[in-house]
Amino acid sequence: MLTTMLSDYDFWVSFASNMLAGILLTLIFGLVLTSVMSHFNTRRKVKEQRRKFLEFIERELKRNTTSLTAALEELPKGNLPYPLFEVSAWKVSVNSSLLDNMEVELVHPILSSYNRIWAANDLYQSLLEAYFERLARPSEASEKRYLFFRKTLLDRLRDLQPKLSDSLQQIDNHLKAA
Repeated sequence: MLTTMLSDYDFWVSFASNMLAGILLTLIFGLVLTSVMSHFNTRRKVKEQRRKFLEFIERELKRNTTSLTAALEELPKGNLPYPLFEVSAWKVSVNSSLLDNMEVELVHPILSSYNRIWAANDLYQSLLEAYFERLARPSEASEKRYLFFRKTLLDRLRDLQPKLSDSLQQIDNHLKAA
């Protein structure tokens, strides 16, 4: 019986070729399935990373909105709230690849807001210097310099308010859609 089974050459060739084809088909199917799953897993991770990034930016912009409101109330009175704005989220995100795969409609308002925030922080530093100069060496020139920086900063902060609102609205819309 064993000799009969071994002597059926066509059977063994057919059997071996079918087994080989089955193994190759299984390997190819496994490779394709793994590739597809890896692609979807990567997309899911990128989406989750983008959501976390936007939530991080949103929290900071909300804190900055509160700081902006306080500054707009206190600066006309001559008070100097400190610190003015936080930019830690921006420092982290601007050096990462998170902005690369985001829509322009979302990134542009955020960039615009942070650009104004950086400018306001720089102007605030100049205001603080003028304030302390005014205290150290009172003069008409130091008073004018201080008033100039305060007025300019107030104008910039009023300009920042709609930018922050727009950024928060865009982030909120994007997070709701995701």
